[in-house]
Amino acid sequence: FGGQPVRQPAYNFRDVPYCSKDLAGSTLSEVTDRQHLVNSIAEFALLCNEATRRKHLSEIARGKKSRCPSKPLSIEYIFDRIDTDDPIWGFMVRTDTPMSSKGRTSNLKASPQWKRGMLQGFITVTTFTQWRSSFRFDSLHESAFAYDPDDLTELALKGIRKYDNDGRLAEELEATVHGGDPWKEGIVYPRIAEISLFGALGCGKKLLQLVIERLERSRASESQNYDYIVLQATENSIPFYESMGFVRVGCIMENKTSEKGYKSSPVESYVTKKHGETLAKISQEFGGNVWDTVFLNKPMYPTIGPRSWLKKGTTVFYHSTKAQILATSDASKTGQLGVTLEESSLAPKWYLAKENDTPRSIAKKFCVHFGDLLECNKKRYPELVGTSRLKSGTRIQVSRFDVEDEAYIPYSHWTFPDDELEPDEPSYMMAMKLERKTGKDAISLPIAESLSVPISPYSPDENGASEILQQPPAIKRTAPIFNSKKTKSVKKPKRPMNAFHFFSADFRSNKKELLQGVRLGECTKILTQEWKKLSDREKAPYLEKSKEMRIVYAKEMEEYKKEVSKLTPVGIDTSLLEQVVKLKSNVGAQSFTSKFQYWYVLTFIPDLQWVHLIPLKKVGVFGPEYPEAHGRTIWMIEDEGNELDTTAAMCTVVKSQTIANSEDADDEQWVIFDGEKPKLAPIFAVPKALQALKEPIKPTNPPNSNSLFCADAKTKTNIEELKGKKCQENLFRSLDSLNMDQKRPYREQEAKLQSSYEKEMKKYRASLEEWKRRISNVQFRPHHGINQMGKEPTKPKKYPTSYSLF
Repeated sequence: FGGQPVRQPAYNFRDVPYCSKDLAGSTLSEVTDRQHLVNSIAEFALLCNEATRRKHLSEIARGKKSRCPSKPLSIEYIFDRIDTDDPIWGFMVRTDTPMSSKGRTSNLKASPQWKRGMLQGFITVTTFTQWRSSFRFDSLHESAFAYDPDDLTELALKGIRKYDNDGRLAEELEATVHGGDPWKEGIVYPRIAEISLFGALGCGKKLLQLVIERLERSRASESQNYDYIVLQATENSIPFYESMGFVRVGCIMENKTSEKGYKSSPVESYVTKKHGETLAKISQEFGGNVWDTVFLNKPMYPTIGPRSWLKKGTTVFYHSTKAQILATSDASKTGQLGVTLEESSLAPKWYLAKENDTPRSIAKKFCVHFGDLLECNKKRYPELVGTSRLKSGTRIQVSRFDVEDEAYIPYSHWTFPDDELEPDEPSYMMAMKLERKTGKDAISLPIAESLSVPISPYSPDENGASEILQQPPAIKRTAPIFNSKKTKSVKKPKRPMNAFHFFSADFRSNKKELLQGVRLGECTKILTQEWKKLSDREKAPYLEKSKEMRIVYAKEMEEYKKEVSKLTPVGIDTSLLEQVVKLKSNVGAQSFTSKFQYWYVLTFIPDLQWVHLIPLKKVGVFGPEYPEAHGRTIWMIEDEGNELDTTAAMCTVVKSQTIANSEDADDEQWVIFDGEKPKLAPIFAVPKALQALKEPIKPTNPPNSNSLFCADAKTKTNIEELKGKKCQENLFRSLDSLNMDQKRPYREQEAKLQSSYEKEMKKYRASLEEWKRRISNVQFRPHHGINQMGKEPTKPKKYPTSYSLF
């Protein structure tokens, strides 16, 4: 959509009233034009911020423990979803007649800031798509919920949170037809709808019910044939979605880059035997859904439809019954499907034990090696033995014992093929099965009929949106719009190996016995000595191979630079990033903005001309220790809670200078020259009294009990065994296996160190106050030979001698 700057709403979202339960006093519009969603991007972000703020304040008012609210939708994420989702449609709710803040009928006098067309809620729907080739719905896998927060895990164990405990819903989702290229359009699931963007003030339940009603009653077609609906939930919204029928489902993926090429659910092929056969008849013959068959054949035949006549000998694909087998994670079901565990899936299978089952009986039941089963499951249950009697519901892995635990991690939402994976930020995926309606049941619309307003096509002129969305000023673009999510950077070619590396690889493969059991350092010495022994003739093949690889590398680098020049924007405007600004106007901004004079630009999005601002506050006056700012106000970042999102057009850059030069913006100090040029302060000589005053050194934080254990473990272990990533894994594994008695010495040591640290900090604070007091009493005088403008006086030139004159 051209990357135009977003439109700034000319109203304050703290003035937007809650929507009434039946949407009285509001307009309800169905949005199908992507451009209408684009124009409302800023409103979506600001409404989500306001909804999060009100939720947080509501919890505090009810006496609940105050905690940091969940992070609302970022404007970058909203931008990406609207730009990428296809198809995309949804609903918007805007104010129409004056209402009170609680959603009751009011008048203009009671709501002086009320405007017609203010956004009260929005929801968008698309087809579920993901960009990881190894993605899998699986609620029984060990990693599915491994990274959930502790409080959510505890609530799930108590039965308060709704989980897909038996894995059935995840199996159904995984068994649906899907296909696509993760490096291009993504892997599409045409049977699964996704709520991609959602925010509301009082009308969230009605909007979600309207979407579900629409999906359940829609006639099946190529673009819409949904049996399930999924969404990504924030921690604050989980109870709401559970009340609507959604449950938590597990999603996993392999911890590696996605494979290239088209990937689909299991299919079987059929070759037409005569002219005139159609996909509708073929699907009916093999018991499949015609729209699934159309979806699977679209990549080969873009114009094909259910009743397209096919030539004799045409190969078509239809959804295979093996999909259910591969989707099944419950090992007890594989026998019912008539396959062995090895044939059923590449992912591990799990068995939910019955009361008093033993590992030996489970191994015998599934015909797997008892020793392998026991060794694999001991990672989860260290005290497990062959005769251990298990509780009902205990999960036992019964296949793919060769797969490492680290091979799979929880799925992270909206991750792309070459994104760096962050397993500590998994998706909280929730899903629900739709109850598809047919016949007379599909005609009735109880939710839509219960509302006091009709659903109308979205029109900014009619619902008042065009009047309160300010048109952004024209900006001069220095580069094309670059969407980092859709267009990924080309991978840089690896540097070629030199001749010695080729020789080393050859030596390792041909003479393994000479290096077997030798440590890495010694191994390198041996290879170096062997290389030096070679004659020039013996080195020639390796030198020639290295030369060839350098030529190939040079060509690949040329291609790489060409591709990067196409994808990388040149001259993107970053003029506002990390600048100090002041607002041109408070129109549409929160009321608290009038309290602050200056703002710090924490985030600047050039494509959208959007900024995230943090207010600055006065904290004192600079002393003589900062000559360039002596006597001026110290400005620092205000505490959290008063941030502002707005357009770049609302900002004016103010001349400023950082003094502390800190890496952390929270610790930075600014001196601001608003409407004046910074003057060069006089250079002062540093008095001897000041040179003698050294700033006290702050004590370092003491190590915690975990660090003390790791340090102790390293002293008891061979140093060569502690190199690399496996060192950390071994230490963490050992730490997890400690009982309370084994951890007690380290915790006692931590307590002693912490007590000593607090005493040192008390002395440090007293010394720091004394140092500041003595610094403030030191008298500074201008340095001899330096004028008040900080410039050294010009030295007179010597007169020429008589000889020079001659």
